[in-house]
Amino acid sequence: MRYLLAPAALAFLLAGSSAFAQANPTAPATRAAVTSSELAESPDVAQWTGITPQSAHVAKHHDMARFASRLFTRTARIANTLTRSALRFLGTPYVFGGTSTYGFDCSGYVQHVYAMLGVHLPRTADAQYYAGSRTVGGMKTGDLVFFQTYEPGPSHVGIYLGHGHFAHASSSHGVMVSSLSDSYWSAHYLGAKRVMALH
Repeated sequence: MRYLLAPAALAFLLAGSSAFAQANPTAPATRAAVTSSELAESPDVAQWTGITPQSAHVAKHHDMARFASRLFTRTARIANTLTRSALRFLGTPYVFGGTSTYGFDCSGYVQHVYAMLGVHLPRTADAQYYAGSRTVGGMKTGDLVFFQTYEPGPSHVGIYLGHGHFAHASSSHGVMVSSLSDSYWSAHYLGAKRVMALH
């Protein structure tokens, strides 16, 4: 008889503790169940569930590398688009104060090319110079290059294309490509500025 009562008492205790857990919202079993449910419903948390600290560290670096790769691809694409946009106006005549494809001056040309990417720049070369920030890590494609020509301070601007060349609207030839190492431009060079995060 004693042997028959023991299993029944055990079953009663188990059933009672289960009922108590369901009735008591602060019971640890219920909290664990809620936590599991929340984890299952939250994709960002579920992504890391069951990952060891070491594998999480590797995964984090993998995600950062993937993000950096996407960012590099995007910025390279923007720089490429900017270069293509700058070069499509080669031969456009120079017009002092010009801001359209009928004729550009230097800052009007730069403003127009950047506007094609949705970037608003001030109208004049000196205002563009002061709107830009210092280039970090050397010049990159799409940076603006400034020169002191007919007046003190930045009075001429172009778009750096890479490999020592820049596109600009020249008063003598219209939109053209020149070299920074050319004797005239190197003697009048003021510096480069960055107006958007291309790299």
